[in-house]
Amino acid sequence: MAEMATVINNGDEEPPSQATEENAGLLSVDEYPSAAESTAGETADHGGDESSKAGLPSHTAEENDGLLPLDEYPSATESTAGETVDNGGDESYKAAQLPHDNDESDVVLSADKEPIIVETTVETAETPCNGAPSLIVPPPQATEGSNGMLSVDEDPAAAEAAERNHEAEIFAGFSLQSNGIRFRAPTRGKTVQVFEERFNTQLVLEEVQESDNDGKSGMTLRETVQVSPGLTVLRSIYSVMAVFMGGFLFILGFDILLFLFIHLVSVFNENQGIGIADFVASFFSVPVFVYSLAFAMTLVTSFVLDTFYGNPFIRSFGLGVVFTEWMAFVFYLGVPLLTFIATLFMGKPNFWEISLLTWFVSVLTFWCIFSACVFYFEVTQCLKLERDRHEEKDAIGQMGWLEKTRYWLGKAKDATKRTMRIRLSGKETKYKKQKGEETPEYDDRHNSCPVGLFSLLTMKLPCYKQFDGEEQKKKIRTLGEVLGFTSYITRYSWSLDKLFCRTGGNTSSIFVTSGEARVSERQIQSSIACRIIGNLLICLLVIGLFVWLSGTGMNNGLSNTGKVLLGLLFLAVVVYIAINTKYLKEIFKDTSDQSGATWTRFWETRRINEPSVTFIWFCVVAQILVFYLWPLISLCLQGNTPSAILFFVFGFFSFTRHYLNGALLLRAYKYDFFEVIPYSADGVSDEEKARRRRRWKKKSRMYDMLSIGDTSRQFWIVVFCVLVIFFLFVVLAYAGTQEFDGWKSNTTTPVEGYEYTRNPNLPYPTCALRVKESDFVDGDIADYAFIANLAYTNPAEEQASLDSWFGDGVVIVNDTLVKEFREEFSSVDFGLASDSPVSYKLTQLVNTNFVMITIRGTATVLDVMADAQLWISALLFQSVREFLPLGNVFTPILHHLVKVVSMVETKNTAKVAYYQETREFALYLMKKGYDVRVTGHSLGGGLALITGAQAKVSAIGFSAPNAKLSRQTFVGKFDQPLPVSVYDLNTYTFNVVPNRDPFPMIDDKADLYQNINCTASANDIVGCHSIERSICELQYKCGSKSGLTNSYRPVPCECVLEFGYPSPKPKNGTDTDSTFEDKCRAKYPCKWGNATQKENEGC
Repeated sequence: MAEMATVINNGDEEPPSQATEENAGLLSVDEYPSAAESTAGETADHGGDESSKAGLPSHTAEENDGLLPLDEYPSATESTAGETVDNGGDESYKAAQLPHDNDESDVVLSADKEPIIVETTVETAETPCNGAPSLIVPPPQATEGSNGMLSVDEDPAAAEAAERNHEAEIFAGFSLQSNGIRFRAPTRGKTVQVFEERFNTQLVLEEVQESDNDGKSGMTLRETVQVSPGLTVLRSIYSVMAVFMGGFLFILGFDILLFLFIHLVSVFNENQGIGIADFVASFFSVPVFVYSLAFAMTLVTSFVLDTFYGNPFIRSFGLGVVFTEWMAFVFYLGVPLLTFIATLFMGKPNFWEISLLTWFVSVLTFWCIFSACVFYFEVTQCLKLERDRHEEKDAIGQMGWLEKTRYWLGKAKDATKRTMRIRLSGKETKYKKQKGEETPEYDDRHNSCPVGLFSLLTMKLPCYKQFDGEEQKKKIRTLGEVLGFTSYITRYSWSLDKLFCRTGGNTSSIFVTSGEARVSERQIQSSIACRIIGNLLICLLVIGLFVWLSGTGMNNGLSNTGKVLLGLLFLAVVVYIAINTKYLKEIFKDTSDQSGATWTRFWETRRINEPSVTFIWFCVVAQILVFYLWPLISLCLQGNTPSAILFFVFGFFSFTRHYLNGALLLRAYKYDFFEVIPYSADGVSDEEKARRRRRWKKKSRMYDMLSIGDTSRQFWIVVFCVLVIFFLFVVLAYAGTQEFDGWKSNTTTPVEGYEYTRNPNLPYPTCALRVKESDFVDGDIADYAFIANLAYTNPAEEQASLDSWFGDGVVIVNDTLVKEFREEFSSVDFGLASDSPVSYKLTQLVNTNFVMITIRGTATVLDVMADAQLWISALLFQSVREFLPLGNVFTPILHHLVKVVSMVETKNTAKVAYYQETREFALYLMKKGYDVRVTGHSLGGGLALITGAQAKVSAIGFSAPNAKLSRQTFVGKFDQPLPVSVYDLNTYTFNVVPNRDPFPMIDDKADLYQNINCTASANDIVGCHSIERSICELQYKCGSKSGLTNSYRPVPCECVLEFGYPSPKPKNGTDTDSTFEDKCRAKYPCKWGNATQKENEGC
């Protein structure tokens, strides 16, 4: 939106004097109120020249005896903004605007000798030309005996108007929800007009009798609220369900983009490279998805607001008020409530789940109807604008259906051509400043680079027609200018938070700097100070957050690079503050200007050239081929069928809205579309009045469609663009790191001879997890944690690590079984990629059939993609549930919605599902007679839980994402559904959950889990996710001595030297000459030794 700031003189002038005996009831030019006063209740600066009053002729009193000739009387069709008021050719009405910026009484022209006093008793944020009611006053007519002069006494029409001076008509602007209802209140005997607002309120205009207001007549404006507590609660419930439905659509859009990029990664992994044509084609589908998803979320935002305010926008669709209300009742309450009652009578145990799912589907259907109507009216309105441009409305009625089809296709072609001419034109944006009625001047301080790179390119192309002179350049109004969005800031409406948080920048408001209601210098100074202080505090908050997250302080926790980046951030904020406060400083200067002038500042965009028709159609064809047909065919050939179907549907709506854009046509061509419609003027037939009312409703609907979502659409586009950038970064990162080389050495550094004794009070009840006699030697939970950590260990050090923990030769690494399985079964046999990146190991208790599969956690970029593929939907639905009030009521249906969202997953995406291979490996071992356990940490723990539930073997996860909400998304061989039940999760899975670890908070937990303490500092977000820290916590609370045998486990040095646990006690017979810390430094000098020890060891 182009930004405009206007400073208005709100000074008061004396009201026009009444007709005297000297002029025989004639209205003198000298006493005629100025146009600015009669329309806005505010005085313009004319520099003492009475002939310059807007809408008045320049004749003097000497030329016509001080009387106003009829032929120079200002036309009722001229509004104060210079736009024509459509009144059907009836010149008997003059439009004047109701003042609403302050609580002062202003004088408005009346046809009588007495002025009408309009008492504004309520503020409104609507605009003066479209957002506020217009006061229509019939000017008197001249008679034959007046010699062209205006006589109130002689003109019958004027006399009649004078008798009806209490019945001045008020017409609603298009921002209101109705065009007004006029009646005579039986209880008070006064004329009342009622206008509906979208915020469940009404504007009531009631006449003021002469006896009620010191002999003066006029109208009083009141605002009445139509909201009861019960209505608020009911609509809030409706809105919560609408927000939940919107959350579902956002998650669907998120997953569409995610799975699109995962698809590229999976194809890259399978083919060891992806064709550049396929990659580019898939990537070209992203803009269409982003544009479509942003539009869908914009409609969701409007739908939620419309739901809360009682569906005023849906009422404007022309379906009828009664039908619309019943339709809303059926979808929001009727169908869900009937389902709820029916399930109760049927005795369904899951009655709430069924009812809630029905309610969700019902609201989603209502939103689809809402969106279809908006799309239909947007497109048809664009076509009608083209029709009205050629004034061909009457001719259409004589056409047959085939001729009409051809006609409208022709209009679509014309609209596409004009829309693309605007989009492809070169543009310049310049900052202007205007004082009063003077010619606007460019402010070169803000116009250093008015033309962008694309516009510079168009200036060099031969297929563009250049506009040489300034008068040839064509202005493009902003949507706000077309709709009349304006914000007025007076002494009474000013506030610090309002100015700091408002949208549209520093120049989007009109500051009143003259008159009684003017903004004071202290208020402007406070705004400047608030802008500076607020932005500095935000910057310091961000810097402080980074410092806090990086460690214990600026010197200890933040690297030099981080300090430089934060310094640059602070410098950027300072520059931003300087740029944004200079506008307020200029306004501050205007407050000292006592000339009474109106200051206006605005950004103006103009077209500096336009393309040829041939070039326009070339661009249209190229866009459809490159951004629609090519990606669509590529997605189909790649087997990405779900994305191809969605892309086909989204692309159709996106390209239709892109080419048939009524808002763009209004901005560039038809400025006066939203002019006032005086539908009830005297002398107009009832049929014509009805026609004008229909026109008002259609324009009001168009007004709402254009005004909804302008800000929210930009917000959602930014959100989805950020997601695309992140996903693209992950894909590029994976392309550069295909092999995993992150094996750890000395993942733990155990030292023997020391022990932690079991907590004498209440240790963890799950310290021993021995279920069967064939379990591990002792079955302590710390043993499972150690085996889970083994998945990250360098293969060359695996056996040594096991021997140091369990003893020599007690537990071994069995690579033979893993190799046999992979030789016998290829990953392709399970529907996986030919070279599956999943990493797992097998350990075996010697001389037993007890084996444990340990799965590695997240270690590569592809692992991150696998995490997202499995759990991102559940995480997002959890976030929606936490955001909504009483969000837990939606829990019974979340697993169904996660399943629906996962349907956009492609077969190639399913090939990244690691758990398929680990599940088949567990089943393979069970067939050979082995007693199988599965464990893992992080991603490995989550895969272990899924594997255990599918293969029905015991699985122990550490810091693992859960699987309760995602349970229906899991598949078997070749993408065949293989969901798990809640019973399987509650029976076969167990999760160890450290406090403040974010990863095991993903998805809902099954019944079996153990919370453990975490000693990491609060600003160490991922510190609690460490498997080594979990091992130390379990040893410290459960003891390092087995609960079933007298064997001891060594204590890792990390417990004391890294995680801050107390030093363990020496076991009986252990040399106590040196401390535990000294033993650690001596045994592992390269990791824990001092500088001298590391130098001696050659570390």
